[in-house]
Formats: sequence, structure tokens, C-alpha cells
Amino acid sequence: MNHIVAAAAAAALLAAPAGFAQDRAPGEGPLDISAERGEVFDAEGRVVYTGDANVVRGGTRLRADRIEAFFTRTANGGFSDLQRIVAQGEVFYVTEREIARGDRGVYDLIEGVITLTGSVVLTQGCNVSTGEQLVVNLESGAARLTGGGENQRVRSVFFDDDTAAAQEDCPPPTIPGRGPVAFEG
Repeated sequence: MNHIVAAAAAAALLAAPAGFAQDRAPGEGPLDISAERGEVFDAEGRVVYTGDANVVRGGTRLRADRIEAFFTRTANGGFSDLQRIVAQGEVFYVTEREIARGDRGVYDLIEGVITLTGSVVLTQGCNVSTGEQLVVNLESGAARLTGGGENQRVRSVFFDDDTAAAQEDCPPPTIPGRGPVAFEG
């Protein structure tokens, strides 16, 4: 693959991946959290979801073994706005076009930013990029993938139309668990 195609593909995948942008603003629309178990820590304004935990908003999904949701406490002792979500253990951030995997994830709902850390793998069709930290601004769709320490680097493998296998030949990564459960209310 020539360097111009590689540079264009890298820019498209890392500089402003359209699939990370949402149709609505980051703070809009319902946020649906499902898991096998939930435990409320009322005094802390925190709920811990464990066992195939999924957070769904619009066409995006955050999946992890454990998810902690942090809320603002109200004057009467209840919960108000969801501030932040911390995900651990096989964390996946899934959009219609990309799948990102890491060991830990933080979704800052106030800033509209998702950060994945630890052995990050970003997949878009046949194209794959790896690093240690992925930061995605949900409002702009801009993403930054960085390496870790002194000797860790970002690596990407891109395919152009002439050399890429058919999209069917590049199955997306397997996401563990049964996935989000439809709300029946």
C-alpha cells in the first residue's frame, strides 16, 4: 500500500472517525443500563452493575464485566444527573462503524468523552489500530489513539479497496456476553 493511501486511511480512522459521532448531542436521549446484577450505594450516589453489563444510548454501546455509574445527589437524598460511568473487564465501545476494546473505560457524560485504556484495539472493517489509550470526543467525533510508555507505539494496519478482502472476510471482534437486554416496561 502506498504512503498516501496509508496516511489518508490513518487520518480517516484516527483523526475524525465519523462512526464515533452521534446523531444527537452526547447528553441527549435515554441511557439504558442492563446487567445480571445491580447494587445501589445510595449515600455515595453510585450504582454498580456486574455480569455482562451494557450501556446503550442511541446507536452506541459500552459493554463491560463491571460498570459503576456515578450520579449527582439531590437535596432530598435521591439521584439526579448521571455524571460518569467507569467500566472494567473486557470493555468494548461499539458504534455502527467501529469497535474499540480496552481493559478499562471511563465515559464522562459532562464532557462527552469516552476514554479506553489498556491494550486498546480499534477495529473498523478490516482496518485495525492498537495502542494503550483511546480518547473519543462524542460531540466532534474526533479520536486520539496513543501508545503507552517510552517503548510502546501506536500501530495500524490499513487496507485500500484494491487489496482489502471483502467486508465479509473481516468479521468484527467477538463481544462477550449476550448483549443488551430490551427494556420491557
